[in-house]
Amino acid sequence: MYLQRIELQGFKSFANKTILEFPAPALNKKSSNQDIKNVCGITAIVGPNGSGKSNVVDAVRWVLGEQSLKLLRGKKSTDIIFSGSAKKTQMGLAEVSLYLNNEDNLAPIDYSEIVITRKLYRDGESEYLLNKNSVRLFDIIMLLAKANFGQNTYSIIGQGMVDKIVNYSSQERKEFFDEATGVKQFQIKRDRSVNKLKKSRENLAQAQTLINELEPHLKMLTRQVNRLRKRQEIEVELKEAWEKYYGKQWLELDDSYKELIISVTSYDKNKLKLEQEIEILQDKLNILSEENSRSEEFDKLQKEYNKLTEDKNNILKDLTVTSGKLDLEYSKVGKQNLSWLEGRKNELKKRLLEINEELDSYKLKINIKKKDLSELESNINKINNELTVSQNNLQIIQEELYKTRGSEKNNYFLESIKSVLRQKNNISGIYGTVGEIGKIDKKYETALATAVGSRIWGIIVESDEVAVKCINYLKANKLSSLTFFPLNKIKSYPIDMYSDNHSGSLGMAIDLISYADKFEKVFQHILGDTLVVQNAEDARNIGIGSRRMVTLDGDMFEKTGVMRGGYRRQGSVTWTVLVDNKLITQEERIKEFANLKSDIESKHRVRDNIISQMNDLRVEIRLSEDKINNLNIELSAFKKEQDKIDGDIKESSLTPEERNKFSDELITQKNKLEKDSLDIEKQVLTARKKIDQFNSAEEEKKKEVFSLQQNMHLQQIDLNNVVNLLNEVRIKLAKVETKKEDLFLTMRQDLGDDYRPKTNIDFTDIDLLELENIINKCKKQLELIGGTDPEVEKEYIEVQERFDFLSSQSIDLDKAIGDLEKVVVELDKIIKKQFEGEFKKINADFSRFFKKLFDGGAAKLVLVQKDLTEAEQIKEEIEHMELTDQIVEINNPEKTEIHIEDRSFLANMGIDIEACPPGKKIKNINVLSGGEKTMTALALVCSIISNNPSPFILFDEVDAALDEENSRKFSDIIEELSHKTQFITITHNRAIMSRADVLYGVTMQGDGVSRILSLKLEQAEKIVKS
Repeated sequence: MYLQRIELQGFKSFANKTILEFPAPALNKKSSNQDIKNVCGITAIVGPNGSGKSNVVDAVRWVLGEQSLKLLRGKKSTDIIFSGSAKKTQMGLAEVSLYLNNEDNLAPIDYSEIVITRKLYRDGESEYLLNKNSVRLFDIIMLLAKANFGQNTYSIIGQGMVDKIVNYSSQERKEFFDEATGVKQFQIKRDRSVNKLKKSRENLAQAQTLINELEPHLKMLTRQVNRLRKRQEIEVELKEAWEKYYGKQWLELDDSYKELIISVTSYDKNKLKLEQEIEILQDKLNILSEENSRSEEFDKLQKEYNKLTEDKNNILKDLTVTSGKLDLEYSKVGKQNLSWLEGRKNELKKRLLEINEELDSYKLKINIKKKDLSELESNINKINNELTVSQNNLQIIQEELYKTRGSEKNNYFLESIKSVLRQKNNISGIYGTVGEIGKIDKKYETALATAVGSRIWGIIVESDEVAVKCINYLKANKLSSLTFFPLNKIKSYPIDMYSDNHSGSLGMAIDLISYADKFEKVFQHILGDTLVVQNAEDARNIGIGSRRMVTLDGDMFEKTGVMRGGYRRQGSVTWTVLVDNKLITQEERIKEFANLKSDIESKHRVRDNIISQMNDLRVEIRLSEDKINNLNIELSAFKKEQDKIDGDIKESSLTPEERNKFSDELITQKNKLEKDSLDIEKQVLTARKKIDQFNSAEEEKKKEVFSLQQNMHLQQIDLNNVVNLLNEVRIKLAKVETKKEDLFLTMRQDLGDDYRPKTNIDFTDIDLLELENIINKCKKQLELIGGTDPEVEKEYIEVQERFDFLSSQSIDLDKAIGDLEKVVVELDKIIKKQFEGEFKKINADFSRFFKKLFDGGAAKLVLVQKDLTEAEQIKEEIEHMELTDQIVEINNPEKTEIHIEDRSFLANMGIDIEACPPGKKIKNINVLSGGEKTMTALALVCSIISNNPSPFILFDEVDAALDEENSRKFSDIIEELSHKTQFITITHNRAIMSRADVLYGVTMQGDGVSRILSLKLEQAEKIVKS
């Protein structure tokens, strides 16, 4: 390793960027023994006083981490930044970079070139860079220590430092030798280990103190926590008893509450339905009452009728006059009866027309009433059919409710199924019940439901693992046991397919159910080779006992020959499935029962009303038919009379001789008037018929109004009954709600404000009296234990954790102290071995170089043990006691322990110099002259360099006190050592300059800025020779 170049900018007088390059090691062929050696080279920096030569030394010392402003010849950190001059402004940054060649890997870093940079800004901020990467000062110091040089070592010998080496105390001189013997890096590691060791002992003492303080407090907290935990156990038992005690009461009240709510809902629904029906009837009545009575149409018909009647009367008047005149004519010829016969004939014609009109009117009424009667009969048949279905359904539901009320376990079972199905999101692999997954045709429902039986509630899951999770869930929540079909464990079932084409065979049961393919093994296991047949006779024809068979009615024939069958009401056996993931529960059945019962009552009332209307219509039809019979009898009599009168008229008619012109005109006129009279009579009858039809329609309208009013009255009666029942149920509901509120307040007082009653637990077998005894017992035990601060457990946990932490830390610290002591012992061994070996070599070279400089004499280095003064001994004892006081008290209060780090090889050791120039008999160097001290110090420095060379050596006018001859001797030694290290020397000595390979000149002009001039002497010699 060697120094390649130095870059300075803004550092003291080097304001501009300045680069000093140094030659690389070269081959030297000038040695006397003709050996070829590597020469690292000598660089001399010269210049007048005050030009800034020593600033180069300060720059190197500063970039290597020097922190002492005194050594850097400044008072504050910004003094090293160029402060400006009369011609140049101050700089804001001082930067120095040191380029080191590391191709020999002397420094343990993976770089062939090391660039150490230090920057300082005028605001005081600074940074260290290693190859342009930010690092710590400690990283720089450790790297330099491993490479055997640094800012405080012999690699940089500044002005006055030569005399200090001689004048150092033996202890201070020993520290200088740490670098010289190469133990500095180990000493740094030892110092760090010792500091860690002392800190660990301090921490251990503090931990032991805290443990001693916490231990009695922890014992006291342990006793309190045990009492608290006992109290908590009793409180848990009391809480469980309370939950069961209150839960049973709450469940009973809740069941009553739900039933009442269902009743209220049903009555509310009926009430709303009745109110809506009454409102519809009222709207119809309002519409009928608001309709125009069609008086205009009636007036029009009446006017038409009156006009026709008036025309009829006029014609009759004319006819009467004409008949009177004709009667006179008849009287003249002696045929007075002819006039009466013709008059009677006209009356009969008129009466026949009236009878026919009445017959048509009655027939029309009968047809209308029969049509209404037919509609009512159709309605009542429809209502009767609906009533039959509803009553059957009501009876089925009533029987189901009787069964479920007789056993609460059924609800408990259904609740278990619902609870498991609700876990689909939490337990992956739940598919559903058998009844939910299998899809069937409605006509096979009874047969297939009978064949599957209770396994219809079985739950199909993905695997046995899922089934176990579901079973554990049922146990944890105290729910009823269920059957599970794990797909990975169900084995295939060989099915004996029925191949005979028997007319009564409907197919294999498994073929009549649709499902996903992955569920096939489940349905094979449940149904096997079950065959569905029409009836029991078909089963006998196929062969009872040959296979398992079931009929459409649900009769079962097992393969063993066992038969089971009988009457089953329609709908009593169903294929139970899930509806929106909810099973039909007792509550829903109660609600359905109430609605169905109310609907049946309503239908009965409607049917009674229709029967009443039908009876009225039948009476009216009967009366009309009697009236028609009477009219027909009267019509027949009038027709006979009409025939007789026609014969009499024919016999009494005028002969041609008896007629005259006047009588013919009268007869013609009379015939015409009679014809007009008949026509007008028909028109009058038609008008009358229209009026009758109009009146009939109005009558129907009145009947409809009456019917609506009657229906509304019946509906109002039903509404009043429903309202009365609803009020009674609401009163009961209010009482139950009050009881629930009181019970809930009591529960919150005993179990906390956040408690909510549990409704998924079976309280059937719970004895309230037994629970009361348990509750009273727990309360007495709690009174005996007394109150305990609940925060004590938190404090106990904190103290226990703190105690455990400190205990574990103490163990870790003990282990760390042992490890550190081993490290310190190992480092002491390395330091001792390294120091002793290097010290011997340095001592030998010191004697050699001393004799070379003094042309004889003797010199040596002596290791001495420093004797402490009384004051220093007292101070050291005090410091030692402060560090070990706690450990001494714990282990042995009467014996002071001496730690391993206090027994260091170099502890209290110093180095003395014994020098005796030729011709003198002295050993104490203090009596030497100034020049002798300088040469002795230079001999010591050169001996250190010879044995432990630094990558480069920087001398700052160390030869200032030497005369010319001694300067020559010193330059010979430098030249000798140049094959081991690189020398950079600031000098005024010509002997040194003559041995330099590169010569730098430092100048300063009027702007106060130092500048560099360089010269390679080898090139200069070539130029001079040429």
